[in-house]
Amino acid sequence: MTDDSAALGVAIPSDDLCLAYVNTRYWRGTPAPTETLHTIGDVARWMEEAVPAAAPLARQCAAYWQLRPEEADLAHAAAVGLREVLHRALATAAGGAVADLSSLNVALGQAAPRQLLVCDGGSYGWQMDARPPSAARLLSGVLWSAADLLAGPRRARLRACANPKCGWLFLDDSKSGNRRWCAMSACGNRAKAHRHYLKAKAARIS
Repeated sequence: MTDDSAALGVAIPSDDLCLAYVNTRYWRGTPAPTETLHTIGDVARWMEEAVPAAAPLARQCAAYWQLRPEEADLAHAAAVGLREVLHRALATAAGGAVADLSSLNVALGQAAPRQLLVCDGGSYGWQMDARPPSAARLLSGVLWSAADLLAGPRRARLRACANPKCGWLFLDDSKSGNRRWCAMSACGNRAKAHRHYLKAKAARIS
C-alpha cells in the first residue's frame, strides 16, 4: 500500500473495529454519557491509533481540516452521526432483532468503495480512490467492519453489557457463550457488589 494522496491504502479491518468506535462514547445509560471524540482531530487520532495502516489517510484528513475550521466542524458532526448510526444498528442486532439496514446502508454508501485489493509486505488491504476528505472516507474501515460483522458468523456473539448504565458493545468469545458484562473487573464486580449490598440490607431488616 502507498501513502500517496491519490491512492491511500487502508488495512482490512477486524470485525470488532466498529465496536471499538461505537464504544468511544460510554456510560450511555446515564444522564451524562462520557464523550471522547470532541473534534474531528480526535476522530483522526483515534483512527490512526486503532488502525496503524490507516495513519496516512488519518493524517491527510486531519491536515486538510486543520486549515478549514468550518468544514472540520461539519466533519466532526458527521463522524459522530455515523457512530450513532452504527451504535443503533449493532445494539439492535445484539438484542436479537434486525438492524436498521436503511440507515446503515446510507452510511456504507458514503464510505470508500472496496474495489482494489493490494498487498504490501505480506499485509493485505483495500486501496482507496482519490476523493476529498470526509468523515465517511476517514471511517471507511469502521463502516466496512460493521457490515462484515453483521453479515458474518460472529454476529451471534454480539452482546451489549447487562449493566443498563453502561451500554458497551462487545463480542462474546467465551467458551460458554453466556458472558454478560463488558468486563468482570468493571460492570461485573459492580453488579456483584450491588447484590451483596441488597442481601446484607435484607438480612438487617429481617
